[in-house]
Amino acid sequence: MKPFTKRLLLLPLLLSLAFIFTACPEDKCPDGVNAVVKDYTGLSGCHWVLELEDGEKLEPVNLHELDFEPEDGMPVRVEYTEAQQMMSICMVGKMVEIQCITRRQ
Repeated sequence: MKPFTKRLLLLPLLLSLAFIFTACPEDKCPDGVNAVVKDYTGLSGCHWVLELEDGEKLEPVNLHELDFEPEDGMPVRVEYTEAQQMMSICMVGKMVEIQCITRRQ
């Protein structure tokens, strides 16, 4: 086989590998914790709440500012800091500012 033909045979293999590795999802919140989005709209002063695996509830103060469309029951990975200078009408959990949030499978 000619060297040119060998190179042509390598091209599909290299392209396949490139697609495989670029298609892998990156972890957008590597230091985050698992949570589930809950819709607490029926409770006075509440809307979206994040429930952690240990049952702790978080009230995000900046969810509307992020490029994120929450859905009730959606599993997410989230990084946050406590918003200590804020008070809540909802009062079901601690007020937090979301640093990173992504849907998990």
